[in-house]
Amino acid sequence: MAKEGYELFESPILAAVADVVVWVAVALSVAGEIVGLRAHTTTRGRLLAVRALWAEIALLMVALAVALGDIAPPMAAPAAIWALALFVRQSLVLLKLLTRTARYKRYAESLRSHPAKVMVLSFLLVICVGSVLLTFPRATTDGDGAAPLDAIFTSASATCVTGLATLNTVADEHEVAARQTFTRFGQFVILILIQLGGLGIMTLSAATLVLAGRRLRLRDQRLMQSLLEENSATALAQTFRAIFVMTFAVELIGATALTARFMALGIPAPEATWIGVFHSVSAFCNAGFSMFGDSLVSLSGDWIINLTHALLIIAGGLGFVVVSVLASRDTWRHGPSASWRRLSVQVKLVLVVSIALIIGGTVLFFFLEYNRSLQGLPIGDKLLASFFQSVSLRTAGFNTVDLSQMSRPMLVISCLWMFIGASPGSTGGGIKTTTVGVLFTTVRAALLGRSRVELWKRTLASEIVARATAIVAIAASVAVIGLSLLVWTQPDIPFEHLLFETVSALGTVGLSMGATSELDEMGKVIVIALMFIGRLGPHTVALAVGQRDHDGQFEYPEARVVVG
Repeated sequence: MAKEGYELFESPILAAVADVVVWVAVALSVAGEIVGLRAHTTTRGRLLAVRALWAEIALLMVALAVALGDIAPPMAAPAAIWALALFVRQSLVLLKLLTRTARYKRYAESLRSHPAKVMVLSFLLVICVGSVLLTFPRATTDGDGAAPLDAIFTSASATCVTGLATLNTVADEHEVAARQTFTRFGQFVILILIQLGGLGIMTLSAATLVLAGRRLRLRDQRLMQSLLEENSATALAQTFRAIFVMTFAVELIGATALTARFMALGIPAPEATWIGVFHSVSAFCNAGFSMFGDSLVSLSGDWIINLTHALLIIAGGLGFVVVSVLASRDTWRHGPSASWRRLSVQVKLVLVVSIALIIGGTVLFFFLEYNRSLQGLPIGDKLLASFFQSVSLRTAGFNTVDLSQMSRPMLVISCLWMFIGASPGSTGGGIKTTTVGVLFTTVRAALLGRSRVELWKRTLASEIVARATAIVAIAASVAVIGLSLLVWTQPDIPFEHLLFETVSALGTVGLSMGATSELDEMGKVIVIALMFIGRLGPHTVALAVGQRDHDGQFEYPEARVVVG
């Protein structure tokens, strides 16, 4: 069987020793499972233990198949998948040993009261694992594996659903054949990272337990209620099911439509299926990774592909709660007018701001880029490209036109759209549409001399206004710091390109004017940090770093300060 992973030893003796180590590790895993099952005195207890460990036992069987080497993989599965299963299995063994230590238990106990820190650490863990997998020789076409920094950059970009990449996902027919790109194994790793990052690691793991019929512990319930802003355990379980079902249903529909279209364009069925699935997940998760070297520029006139991608991006960018409300029959049974009045302020605000940004972006892109990046396209394709870029600009990262030809006025507007981003609870980044809506309403109230911020005959709590202001201030500060560092460390790259790159990374958009491929090591590190902060949200990162267990027990006297 072909060796997978790192070629650590050239000597046959050392390689044999390494194989023995793998055998011993698998044997210890088997012994651990047997001992764990024998600890239960009843058959029912053992069956329940097997049910609780079904994932580990499945991976153990795969690990045994890999170690034995003479068992033919079923369905001609690539050997890389089996090696990946072995890697995951042994990682689980290592993690289990670590979680049994007293130090880990104390640290885990302290994390339960800090949901923001849990989210930050979960994303960091997934990025680290993805980085290791992308450095495997099997991950790249040249057999060398991605360089460590490029692997971290790609893993962070995929997990943070951004789309910026220093290496191409697949080679373009016009590129030099020797250029390093990702193989099918590398693409599979990227796809899994996109799915994990889009759904949210904590949400996905908890949803899997709920759908499997297992109960979350009380503290875990409180943790997830804090992350998802749900008030009850029942609502939390319903939210999990809705997120899980909606995500995979929408992605399946999108993959089916894209696969059929790619097959109609002459792509063989297996390749068309893989491209359709990859693009559907990438679009719904607002990741922007493409299986084509030019993103979707060569397909700018294909209405089916463009509209399918756009609808997937919009569905992922609206947020799970909004999409579930819009898809519910109960929402519209009273007629359009009455149903609109019954919608919550949250849903109304998301819809109004999102529609305004899509329409406004389409009109502005069409007129400002008519003789620039849209030059040479028929009028219908110009309208389609303008609509697609307006949708993609806020979070997705796909492009159907050459952004290097974009005019300066449109560049400024694009940065604003990317800075705003998607909606709360969605797969996209940015400061969120509701934040912009709250700020706009706050400014309107101030101009009208009103002491309360009102929206659709409802008064917004002062905490919401303060949070919106804090999010914008923190995000703007991070953008300024990131841009300053890039300008300082990347003097050969034009300022406009660095500005676009900074906002694109912070908004987890993934569009680039060519700066990504020109970044040096320091520039890549800065962009990685921007993508990470942008995916989690500046407010979440600030809470994770500076959260305290208790507020102050006293208040200072009020003071008045003249502003403006």
